Amino acid sequence: MNERGGATPLTVYLDVDGVVTTVGYQRRVGKDRLDPAQVALVAGLVREFDARVVVSSTWRIDDCRPTLIEAGLPEACFHPDWRTAILPTSRDAETGGMLPAERAGRGDEITEHATRNRITDYLVLDDVEVGPAHAGRHVRPAAEFGLSEADGVLARRLLAGMDEARRTTGRNGAPPATDDLRFRRD
Repeated sequence: MNERGGATPLTVYLDVDGVVTTVGYQRRVGKDRLDPAQVALVAGLVREFDARVVVSSTWRIDDCRPTLIEAGLPEACFHPDWRTAILPTSRDAETGGMLPAERAGRGDEITEHATRNRITDYLVLDDVEVGPAHAGRHVRPAAEFGLSEADGVLARRLLAGMDEARRTTGRNGAPPATDDLRFRRD
């Protein structure tokens, strides 16, 4: 329950590489360094919508929450089940190692987590394609630069639409139409 009418919080599935650290930023300051400007954008969304974060990045292999908090995400922002599972399809069949994000089936990992946790209102911030199951819920920044101003506007619009649909559902008892949650870039 949260302050937004008692509904479960909105959820943000967060990739790290290409979202809160970028190719360009790492080239300037070093590998695996988080970009404070990008973290601030995500933290702003999380605070504005009282959202919970689920890490869907390969960074979830280790507990990356302290690093993300130190970089600026709110301490209490993480969902109790804070990371997506690493499904068998996410690993290389020969080596057992993690596949690159583009081949790892991240969309399947997000679907599995959302289903298992009964999450219906969520946003995916990821620089790789996550599949049609997440259409209307995915903001895909360019890995070189991270979230652009337009990406931030789209993310806010998607989250606000979900939030409004929840309030509407509470008023009239009918669930919102799926199309109500699908927005496109102008």
